[in-house]
Amino acid sequence: MKICYIANSASSHTVKWVNYFASLGNDVHVISHSNVPIKGAKVHYINYSLKNYPLMVHKVHKLIRNINPDVLHAHQVNTCGLYATSLKGYKTIVSAWGSDILVAPKKSFIMKKIVQYVLKHSYFITSDSHYMSEAIIKLGGNKSKILTFPMGVENDLLNFKHEYNFTNKEIHILSYRRLEKLYNIDIIIKGFSKALKKHQNLYLDIAANGSEFNNLNMLVKSLNIQDHVNFLGAFTRKDLGNMLINNDIFISIPSSDSTSVSLLESMGCGLFPVVSNLPSNLEWVTNYKNGIVLNSIDENNVYNSIDWCIKNYDFLPTASKTNMKIIREKALWENNSKIIENLYNKLCQ
Repeated sequence: MKICYIANSASSHTVKWVNYFASLGNDVHVISHSNVPIKGAKVHYINYSLKNYPLMVHKVHKLIRNINPDVLHAHQVNTCGLYATSLKGYKTIVSAWGSDILVAPKKSFIMKKIVQYVLKHSYFITSDSHYMSEAIIKLGGNKSKILTFPMGVENDLLNFKHEYNFTNKEIHILSYRRLEKLYNIDIIIKGFSKALKKHQNLYLDIAANGSEFNNLNMLVKSLNIQDHVNFLGAFTRKDLGNMLINNDIFISIPSSDSTSVSLLESMGCGLFPVVSNLPSNLEWVTNYKNGIVLNSIDENNVYNSIDWCIKNYDFLPTASKTNMKIIREKALWENNSKIIENLYNKLCQ
């Protein structure tokens, strides 16, 4: 089977899809606006975007025709989805990732129209949460064409299981969402700083990169908490398992999100999650049962959640077992990838 993805080859999500379907012996191509190779696939770099769509659309379409794939699959509904669905003659699959459905259509009338066009002309649409599927339907997506399932956690990561150490008085907290305003890392730092005034043995690891790094680094210095905050930067999949098991609490409080793979990964490895009150998070986390859901995104709620975790540290292993069970039953990439594999085979018949 020849598969062509219109996707960002620099994204770990794209790499996950490519690695799986290439491992099955498929001929995988990626038309990417990032010039980043992926092992096992042929990456075709074209500097396409929404802004240069009139100039680049014919080039992208010509390349798709030359590849002549059995399956055409775009990742993200806006840019990549538009380039894919505007080419006629293919039963195009489009995967929604979150902000393309939950944020972009609210930013401008034009973005909303682009998203609605892509949804209308998609043969199938994949969504990683019921909340996002409902949003897709409200934007005009055909309910019968939507496949809802989380991307899921890869089996090798589940070999890493966090053990809570009752003899070690240190509490380690992890954030590994991108360093962008959407993810409210500054609020995490401020809440952590407040908690640190009460509990001295707290440590915060902040992984990933982003445009807010300099601002966040200056914030940490201004609060004089450099000895307790560690910026890890970019990390590989090989780093991820060790990074997870070395922390007790996972915190992710974006203003908007669909099902976060990082949330599923952290739960699968036994961390206790602290998340923002978003419908997609509520599909996985029950407040004070297997995690904490913040009522609102502010530093006092972050402080209170950390304080609760410290006071109820002996409960965290129980929640850890619950979370690992949830992920193994509902969110394994090995199982959920079969849904798309079956769809690909169906389209090729």
